[in-house]
Amino acid sequence: MLALGAQGVILGTRLLATREAPIHEKLKRALLDATELDTMLIMRSIGATHRVWANAAAKRCSELEASQANLPEILTSWREKRRGRCTRPGCGSGVISCGQGIGLVHDIPTVKELFERILREAEDPEETGRKLRERF
Repeated sequence: MLALGAQGVILGTRLLATREAPIHEKLKRALLDATELDTMLIMRSIGATHRVWANAAAKRCSELEASQANLPEILTSWREKRRGRCTRPGCGSGVISCGQGIGLVHDIPTVKELFERILREAEDPEETGRKLRERF
């Protein structure tokens, strides 16, 4: 990120797969298997575009939009799928905000471990680049 000149980043998706994240362990594991192609855009039809994990709930919302469902129907579907915030087993059925960076998530560290790693990698961008090249 720093090597590309960024002065800040959004880490919400990466933080989903940390030990402290208040989502169910099965969902964290499912997100580890996701790639950057497992996201989609929904809510475009109402001018509130969200990138989300491409699961059944997100696809249902997309189908409603494609069928030109009315605004209350779309919003009702969205709210129903957001309830519970995925803290229960099997809750991966809800809409989960998720960026394409999910494809780079391969472990579930603590937040402390994650930020220590980020700082370590920022200090040695050449080593970080080498690791990425080896992975891909």
